[in-house]
Amino acid sequence: MSLSLIAFVIFALTGIGLSVWLRQKASTELAPQVPQRNAEQLGKLHWREFAKLLLQAMHARGYKPVNEDGLPADGIPTDGSDMLLERHDERTLLSCKYGTLAVVDSSALLVLPQSAKLRGAEHILVVTPGRFEDSAVKFAREQNIELIDGETLWPEVRPYVPQPDAPIPPPVAQTPAVPHKSLAVAWLGAAVAGLLVWGIGMMGTPADSTPNDMPPPAPQVAQQQVAQKQAAQKVEVAAAAAAVPSDAAELETRRRETANAISTLFGVSRALWSTQSTLLVYLSSETTDPISDICPLLERYPELASSRIQLQPPAGSQKPVRFKQCRTY
Repeated sequence: MSLSLIAFVIFALTGIGLSVWLRQKASTELAPQVPQRNAEQLGKLHWREFAKLLLQAMHARGYKPVNEDGLPADGIPTDGSDMLLERHDERTLLSCKYGTLAVVDSSALLVLPQSAKLRGAEHILVVTPGRFEDSAVKFAREQNIELIDGETLWPEVRPYVPQPDAPIPPPVAQTPAVPHKSLAVAWLGAAVAGLLVWGIGMMGTPADSTPNDMPPPAPQVAQQQVAQKQAAQKVEVAAAAAAVPSDAAELETRRRETANAISTLFGVSRALWSTQSTLLVYLSSETTDPISDICPLLERYPELASSRIQLQPPAGSQKPVRFKQCRTY
């Protein structure tokens, strides 16, 4: 078998193998994934989604939101503040301590009795998708505050979490589409493999031998590798750009929802965007550092992941202002 024929066979087999692998990968990605339904799902919801589930669970208990001035029609505050509920002519203050993997201590409950008194509430209910520390449980027992953690809340909200749709298998004749750039890179790699085999074979051929079928001059391997790298980089850039919405209203909604969710974290008094790229977080305590809860909320959106975070200490504190960044550019 001639050297040119061997190189062609290597080229064909490599190209076909890579093409088949790409199609199998595309089929796997197209297969619908059924999301898990458990208590951990609560910590991954947006603030308003979590609040809606919570109000539905409270409605099943017989509570209804109190219509206060400035509240939206659904009774959910836009700033993530405490909600006022009513049942049998008795009012209850509902405080939601929301955050990824939230662990609530007693400091997050200290102001609730006074707040309930000012708003005319006889009872206090504190809910978190995470858990409560022993200090919070002890304080709640002394102040007659009801605590509901994620494991306790899940059975109550589970009926209101939509069931995942059953996966619909694709038609037998359907062939998943593979991006043309991916196929081009695959066959380019096959060409490089064939050229390497041919080049190695030519190095072992005596100088005075004259092959019967000399192949045409091939481009250098280094140039082929550069072309591969450039094509792969273009695919990565296109994928990253597609993840960020182009609609300005949707971008602003993401920013507002993220700031509202961060405002409900324990240790945080409020959060707002001071500039397009700087999130100003007012801390309510010198001893807490909510950055581990803030970063997961920012990293849900690519355009917010690298935002600068300004941690403002409480009024009268001697500690300096700190700046953090969850992800670099």
